[in-house]
Amino acid sequence: MHKFAKDHRRWEHRRAWRSALAEGYGVCRETFRRLWREEGLRVLPRKKRKRLAAGTHRDVPAGQYPNDVWALDFQFDSTWHGKTIKICNIIDEYTREHVAFTVDKKIDAGSVIELLDLASLEHSGRPRVIRMDNGPEFIAHALHAWAEEDETIQAFIPPGQPWHDGFVESFHNRMRDELLEDNSIENLEHARLLVAQWSQRYNDFHPHSSLGYLSPRKYAEQWKHENTVNA
Repeated sequence: MHKFAKDHRRWEHRRAWRSALAEGYGVCRETFRRLWREEGLRVLPRKKRKRLAAGTHRDVPAGQYPNDVWALDFQFDSTWHGKTIKICNIIDEYTREHVAFTVDKKIDAGSVIELLDLASLEHSGRPRVIRMDNGPEFIAHALHAWAEEDETIQAFIPPGQPWHDGFVESFHNRMRDELLEDNSIENLEHARLLVAQWSQRYNDFHPHSSLGYLSPRKYAEQWKHENTVNA
């Protein structure tokens, strides 16, 4: 239990209990919860983030199937030398999968388009919708032209209301808690390696209660299997 809490300091007792059941431990949830509390194990509160936004938006429901709606956003951190690094993440709203990322000193609209192109190739096509805030990289004419090529909808969230992009906000909180705050980054290459390793672990093993405690990749595979059988 202590090892689980140490390895997954942002996961609460329900995920720990599910993991224990999967490993063959026969313990009921209430007993596990009592032991968890008696051992003083708890989830530390998250830090709030601020973000400014400006521009227009379009109301689009959350993704209804894999590759339906991708959410994009930037995350910032720094090396231990104090050099800023910028991360652009893409999340599939339906499966919660970390679709793609790029890490660099600066990321402009051209870099975002290149990331979207690579992600589209790896996921058999473009999404129907890309959801973003109103940052200059996202409202650029180049990205608008990219979206128009395949009639991809650009859904901009309302200014100053990041909860409208809740999936990627939640993902960023998790990445900061589990990765960025626990590592001293040497340089860009080190940052890319750390994010790649964490991304694979998140996609393959992180259980989501909203996905029936499946990881994003397992949930996507289950959806594909069920829809192939029913086709």
